[in-house]
Amino acid sequence: MPEAFSTLPFQVDHIIARKHGGATEPGNLALACFYCNTHKGPNIAGRHRDTAEIVRLFNPRTDEWAEHFKWNGPTLTGLTAIGGVTVDVLAINRPEFVTLRESLIAGGSFPPRVD
Repeated sequence: MPEAFSTLPFQVDHIIARKHGGATEPGNLALACFYCNTHKGPNIAGRHRDTAEIVRLFNPRTDEWAEHFKWNGPTLTGLTAIGGVTVDVLAINRPEFVTLRESLIAGGSFPPRVD
């Protein structure tokens, strides 16, 4: 979701948390909304909801967004295990965000263009 529609400023997130050896350098940093970043915490992986397999989270510096995710209206769907686990760990489809994205879709401001 664009930062302009967030109630709080985005935060700089360590993709690989410092406690897991991640460096504070541009290649390991990404902007994240407060809520997603809070849900992610220092996690670098999560359990797949169907298989219980431990799967790493999406890395915006090395992974292709369109390979792992698809918008279904206001809901983000994981196309791969990485995408699905990332959606779940970050709690991206919380009801209040789905409702906000529905409003943004109606106003023509969502979904964002993905290159």
